Formats: sequence, C-alpha cells, structure tokens
Amino acid sequence: MKSFHAGPNRRLLTTALLLALAPSVAAQTANSTQEEPAGEGQEQTAKTLDSVVVTGSRIARPELESVMPISVVDFEEVKESGRFTVYDALLLNPAVGPGLGEMNSMGQEYDKGVANIDLRGMGTNRSLVLVDGRRWVSGGARTAAVDLNTIPSALVERIETVTGGASAIYGADAVTGAVNVVMKKRMDGTSASFTTGMSEQGDARQTNFSLGSGFDFLEERAHLVFGVNYVYTDDIPLLDRFQERMVYQANPANTGPDDGIPDNIIIDFHQFYRSPYPTWCEFNGRTPCGNNAINGNWYQLIDGQVVNVPRDSYQTISNNDTGTQNGGPDSTFGIYDYMLLRDKSEKASAYANLEVQLTPELVWNTSFGYATTYVSGHAQWPGHRDDVRPTNWWGTDPVTGVARPGMIARLSDPYLPDSMRAHMQALGVSQMPMSRHYSHLPMSRETHRRDAISFGTDLSGRLTDWIDWQGFVRWGTVEDDITTTNMLGVNEWLLARDVTVDSAGNPICASEAARAAGCVPTNLYSTEMPSDAWLNYVMPYQRDERTKNSMLNAGFGMNGELFSLPAGSVRFAAGLEWREEKLDTRDDPDTAKLNNIIWSPGNDHALHPDMQASRQVSEVYGEVVVPVLSDMPGARKLDFEAAYRYSHYSDNPSTNTWKLGLIWTPFEGVSLRGVKGFSIRVPNFGELYSPIGMVTLGHISDPCQDVLILQDSDRMANCAATVPGWTGPLPRPNQNTPRVYTGGNPDLEPETSNSFSYGVVWQPSFVRGLDLTADYWEIDIENVITSIAYGTIMNNCVNASGGPDMGYCQFVNRHTTSGTGHQVGEVDYVQAQYANLAGRRTRGIDLGAHYGFDLGPGRYRIALNGTRNLERRVIAQRGSEGSDDAGQFQYPDFKATMLNKYEVGQFSFGLTTRYNSKSRYEMNDQSLETREMPYVPSYWLHDLNISWFPTTRYSVSLGIKNLTDSEIKHPVLRAFATTPHLSADTANSNNGSAYMDAIGRYFFVTLKADF
Repeated sequence: MKSFHAGPNRRLLTTALLLALAPSVAAQTANSTQEEPAGEGQEQTAKTLDSVVVTGSRIARPELESVMPISVVDFEEVKESGRFTVYDALLLNPAVGPGLGEMNSMGQEYDKGVANIDLRGMGTNRSLVLVDGRRWVSGGARTAAVDLNTIPSALVERIETVTGGASAIYGADAVTGAVNVVMKKRMDGTSASFTTGMSEQGDARQTNFSLGSGFDFLEERAHLVFGVNYVYTDDIPLLDRFQERMVYQANPANTGPDDGIPDNIIIDFHQFYRSPYPTWCEFNGRTPCGNNAINGNWYQLIDGQVVNVPRDSYQTISNNDTGTQNGGPDSTFGIYDYMLLRDKSEKASAYANLEVQLTPELVWNTSFGYATTYVSGHAQWPGHRDDVRPTNWWGTDPVTGVARPGMIARLSDPYLPDSMRAHMQALGVSQMPMSRHYSHLPMSRETHRRDAISFGTDLSGRLTDWIDWQGFVRWGTVEDDITTTNMLGVNEWLLARDVTVDSAGNPICASEAARAAGCVPTNLYSTEMPSDAWLNYVMPYQRDERTKNSMLNAGFGMNGELFSLPAGSVRFAAGLEWREEKLDTRDDPDTAKLNNIIWSPGNDHALHPDMQASRQVSEVYGEVVVPVLSDMPGARKLDFEAAYRYSHYSDNPSTNTWKLGLIWTPFEGVSLRGVKGFSIRVPNFGELYSPIGMVTLGHISDPCQDVLILQDSDRMANCAATVPGWTGPLPRPNQNTPRVYTGGNPDLEPETSNSFSYGVVWQPSFVRGLDLTADYWEIDIENVITSIAYGTIMNNCVNASGGPDMGYCQFVNRHTTSGTGHQVGEVDYVQAQYANLAGRRTRGIDLGAHYGFDLGPGRYRIALNGTRNLERRVIAQRGSEGSDDAGQFQYPDFKATMLNKYEVGQFSFGLTTRYNSKSRYEMNDQSLETREMPYVPSYWLHDLNISWFPTTRYSVSLGIKNLTDSEIKHPVLRAFATTPHLSADTANSNNGSAYMDAIGRYFFVTLKADF
C-alpha cells in the first residue's frame, strides 16, 4: 500500500524549474490578428502587434465600448488577497459558479481535483476557456470543459470574462460566455514571491511560490519571458470542521401539506447500521427488526461487550434496520471518519514566451507550457460495510445465483466474543445478522496525477497599411494517471470471513485452497487494524486508470480596416480555423482484477469502460463593425456590428451561428448597448459516447414512499397514476436494490441557443473616474443536452400539477409485479443518461460600478460587480412550465463582489467583500412548510490584506481571509456527503462549502522581491 505522504512536491517543483529554464521553451504573443491597425505612417514595430484585445470580439476596442458585458481581473492584484489560481480568481466574479473545484469534486466519478467554472450556472460544458484568445485542450474524462489547473499560472497577466453568447466569435462551447486567460508577454528583470498561510485552527495550510523573469536580446529584437510556480494545499478532514452532520430528513410526524408541521426536519444524521462497531436491532428477541425497528432495541458490540443503545439518545426517522436516526452516541455512526472537506493537492507549472521581430513588420512567436497537478483524497466511497438486507453488499454468487449475506455472528465462529456468545445463547439463536462499517480498515484513496503540455507558434505581420494577418498552430495534451489504492477483493473477503479452527484450536480459513493462497482469517468483531498478512491477502489491490485529451488547432486570420464611411472606418476580422480533438480513456487492463474489486449490488465503485473518440472541425468566421453615425446631435456615436461562424464537424451536422450588436452614444458619457446571438452546441464526446454504466443502490428516496409522498400535494395522485399496482404509499426505506443507468447517448441532437443582452454604460463627466454599467441578459436553450440526477428525475415526475410530467416519468421504470427482494411498484431502475430535454432558460441583470480618485495623501479605488438572478428554468417536456430554481442558494437573488484598495506612501490596504442574498434551500419546495429553516441566511465574507513597500523592489503583505469568521448557521454547509456516480454538472451540487467558506478565518503572509 502506498503512503499518503508520497506526494511528488519536490519532484513537481524541480520539474517545473527545469522546464522553465530549458532553452527551447517559449510562448505566444497576444492575438495579433485581433489588433486595431496603427495610425497612418510607416513606424510599425512589434509593439504594434502586441495590442490588447478584450474578449468578446476579434476587433480591438476599449472594454466599455464592447456591446457585450465584460469583466477584467488583474491577476497580480487578485494574488494580493491570497488567491493563487485562475479558478479562485474567477470565483470573485458573481456571474461565475464553482462548477467543479477543490471543495466539491470529491464525489465525482472521473474528475476528482479538476477546476471547471460554470458561467451563469448553466453547466461547465457551455463555458468556453481560452488562453491568449485560442482554445485550450479539455481536461476531463467525460466533458469538454477545460481544467483551469492545466493552464500554467506562472505568468498570467489578467483574466477576461464575457458573459453572454459568444459562439459566433469563438465557437460552439461559448453558449454562456467565454473566459480568456491572458499571459504576460513582456517582463524586464526578475520577480519572485512566496506566500504561506494557515487557518485559525492551525490547519488548512497553503503555500505558493512564484518566479518570473524576462529580458531582451538580439539588439532588442527578441524578448524572452519565463516563469514557474508551485502551490501546495493541505487536506482538511471533514470532522475537523463539522462534528455533527445536520441534514434534512423526512419528518415522520408529518401528516400532509398545510398541516402546520414541517415536511422535512433538521436532524443530527445517524445511521446505526453504518456504525464502526457490529450493530443490530432486536424486536421481541429476534433480529433483524424490519418495520418494527421503531419499537426495537439497538445493540452494539464495543470492545467485546454487548452494549444497549439508550432509547432516549435518539429518535427514529425511518423505520427499518437500515433506517435513519436523529442523534445517538458517537459509536453509532462512523462512515464520515474517512471523509475530507478538501483534498490534498500540489500544483506546479512552467511557462515561457519567446517573441522575435524578424523584420519591422513581421513577428514570430512560439510558446511552451507545462502544468502538473497531484490530488489525493478519499475515493468515491472510501470504506467497506455490511448490512442485514437480503440482497446484500457482497452481491450474488455467480454459480448459484443466490445473494451472498452480509455479516453474520455465529456461535461456531472462534472469534465470537464471550459477551456476544452469551447474548445469542440467551436469545436461543445460533446465528445473528449484523451491520457495521469497517472504519478500522485502510481508507480507499484515489490519486490523480495530471500532466498538461502545450506548444504554440504563430507568425504575424502586415498585409497592407490597414490590414494585419496572423497564422498560428497550437497543440496541447492533458494526461491523467489515476490510482485507487486499498481496494478490497470480494473473493478474498468471502474466503477470509469463512473461519474454522485447526487441530490446535487456532482460527483458520475454512478453504484449504484459500489457505494455500495465503488466506488469513477475518475477525469480524475487531476494531483493530488487521495484520499486514491479512491486508496483503484481502486488500492488496490497486486500480490504475488513464485519461488522455489532446487537441491540435491551426488557423489563419486577418483584421483591420476595409474602407472609410462618413462616421469612421469599417473594421473587420475574418479567418479560417481547423482543429482535431481526441479523447482516450482506459480502465485498468486487468479485467479479472476489476471483476474482483468491483461488483454489484452494493459496491459504490463502478466500471469505467474504455472510450476512444476523435473529432475534426473546420470553421470559417467573420466579424464586422460599421460606424453608422458619429459626432452628431443625439448620436455622438452609433456603431453596428455583426459576426458569423460556419462550423463543419466530422461527427455532427454542420452549424451556423451569428451575432448582431449595436452600441449608441447619444451624448458624452452615456452609451446604450445591445446584442443578440444564435448558437448551436453539438454534443461532446462524453455526452455522445460514454459507455452505459450501471450502479445498484441500497436506499433510494422514492417520492412515492411513505412520508415522502406527503411533501407535495400532487404526489399522491401522480404516484397513483404512474406506479403499477398502486395500493398506497410504498415502504420506506426500500428493501430492494434499484439500479441507476448513466452514460452517453449516440442519438443526441445539437442544442440551439438564443441569447441577448442590452444595457447602459454611464461615465458621468461631473464625477471623473466613475464608470457605471447595467445590463439585462437572457439565454434560452432549446433541445438542451443534459444529464439530471436520478433523484431530481423521480421528484419532478410526480411533483407536477395537472398530472405527471412525462418528460421525467419516461426515465423511471418500476416493478410491475412483486418478486424476490422487491415489491410491486418499487423502482427497478432510473435512466439518468444524457438526453435532449425541451429547454433551459436563464435571465438576470448585471450591475457594475468602478471608481478611482485621490483621497487625502493616497489613491482609493473601488470596484463593485453584482448579478441579479431573475430566472433559471429547466423544461423537460414542451408545453410544461418546468422548474425554476433562481433564488436557490446556488443561484441567489443577488450576488455581489466589492474590491476596495487604498494606496498611500509605502502602504497598500485592500478589502474584498462578497455577498449572497438570503435564498431558499430548495426553490421547488411546494411551500415554506416543506422544510424546517427553508431559507439560507444572507452571507457576507470579508478578506483583508495590507502590503508594505519599504523599497520599490521589496514588499511584505499580511492578509486575513474571512476576517469576521463568517459561517452560515444552516444545514447547507454541514450537509456534506460523497454521493457516488455523479456527472460533472451534478457532482455535490448541494455541497454548500463550494459556495460559502467552510474553512474559517485564515491568515497568510507574502514576501515579494523584484530584481
């Protein structure tokens, strides 16, 4: 078994430094085809070709003159507040959701440790990420989303975000917008910084080192910049923050809607059957209790002694041996001993940029980047357990077809403690089924080692005095090597638990063949770490997987001025692009091993069938800005713009996307802007080709079950209409083992999107330095491609008014007859594969204010950005209203970030404030009675930093994140759970720690030196 501390921190840093200093490394300049042509004259230099273009257009213009809302973040300023990754920097933007990140990717089936952003909360697959205006290779096993950790952050200069349909500009994935990470192209001298910090509780350590340098050579006709960085992030055990797991559970006292009783109450979540000790329920001297658990007595075997769980220490929530309890002794729930609130990670990168001015009008650039990440944490489900269900954790015997039982205490077991033996004899039984979680066994740990390499080169120059050109090639690859350790072999487990004694009375494995293979008998009642011999026999397995993404991208483009009109010059950008994308995922090639460590029902690991896919895309695009009026009464400026892109796919229909925009400045200081766009997004590799996977679950929250059916007034009638053999609410919890199917769908059709925004920009002349913006935006997707969590599918099926919503009910399949292990009407399986639903719609208002002015002896700057969410609706069936979750805690009514900075003398003071308005925990609850504490309180978070610059070369910064130790007093933050087999857009979507700080007050210090 590999040590958890075998992280390659020294190797990562050394590799990054060597790569950065290698003579072959270099990097690409900004998009020279996108620059505005220089004015008249012949003095064209490399600097002209380095003009900055703000994302959202391929035609250069100032940020506030864009028809689309754009935000720009200076990465160096963001790092002053203790944020060292592109992902963390982007989360300061209220329009950006967490997607997948270090606080919520633990239950993700494929992509633990990635960093995907989610613009407008419409899915990571609809948010395009660019580097220097060019596409970046995907970093996921089943998604087209870019892993921001694969972008070398050593020389990031700024991050630009356009929130709105940008498909006509950049391609199909930019349905909700695009993020452009702009790298530094020039740097004179060397800059180094070191930051380290920890939480107030002495944990959550994070360390960052960064080094960058640049210089001219070849008589200043060439410039090289290079940089390296390293970030170490320590893990945080879940129980170090939350001793109690406060969650919502169905209220057993509920009698129906509008009875004044909350349908769901907040409990201290326990499940006795997941205790780290052998546990069982007795009713009238018999076990298991079945539906008499509420009147039964619970017992545990602790340190060899039978202990009765006091009845006054808990409340029964669901009545069964595998049910749920509110409260109870610490000994009655151990499954979260393994869980992490945050994984351990290490990130290192190197980047270099070489620019050579070949002639006064010809510039050559080439780039090389390397990024590596190491992430280690608990696997999808890190432990092993037994329970008393007939169809048990250990699956079905492949020969007899009979379900293999869980843990059974037998009088014949030589390991049986005397206390337990006496208890069984008093009951008059020779064997007794039990449940437990084997918390004493080593945790199953999943490690990802990702290596990303990128190379790009381009040649740019001037075609005429008015037109520039550029040709480019970029190649990138991301390889993820995945290792899962401490995996238990089902065959070895079953053989090791079958114990007898030898002639001397010593416990041995009953099977002679197993003994010859090294079998060591299992003491099912022990809580001590087993011997190395036992571990080497039962848990020797390691699973090795690999995912590889690659992309080759090339293109040629021109931009500049076509001709002049009375109102100004007509500007354009046009070009051709071609790319090839490939995805190759491989599970462990040892199929015999896989069949032994992954079984069904009950095991929460899943097979990951190999998948190979490739796609070629050829595109042509064009964009034009036409000045209609200028310097006229009521029309100081009126510009019209249009963009078009044609895309030909090797595996999908060809698409046409377009954009129309208008910006009007009626008088100085006020501009009105609007844009409308049409996009078509074709399904990505994961959505199309992911092999169908199946997981068998234990418990499932079926809305047609007892108690749950009372949480919505429409459920009773809709359940009666959709459940075969309906005679009333189904038992809760279920005793069968329903299945959930996930995977791709080769019959998917492209989704189409109409988006528009209009707004105002006000720069009042009487308050110099003040910019105010307000923009209304709307994105409406039809035929939307999505994979919905199975629980959402079942709930939405029967929560609809006027009859079941067949858009969801079609995916729920129930047993039509009763049989072994199941009752008629219970869920047989749910199809949660990717599908085309009717639509998805979101709309809102963005607000911005930026102001800088002299204050006393210093300079004060403030930037405020906010988003008002008006609607976020998913429609499964055409003609239905769908469900709207705008105002839910992930998408609060209002969300804002305010940046304050005051610079005076040798000091700089910064304060970053984030705000989330009061929100609903679940917008689709039928009423406020649906749950106790239906609202999540409003949330303020303040980060403070103070910098001292004793000289122009050196600085020291001190910072406090979460200055006031703000914490939400609500289950949204404590309801953490790893749920296996989630898609990228549904992974731990209810994990509040991805949206609100769960670490607490955090201190850091930064030392910086420039040479």
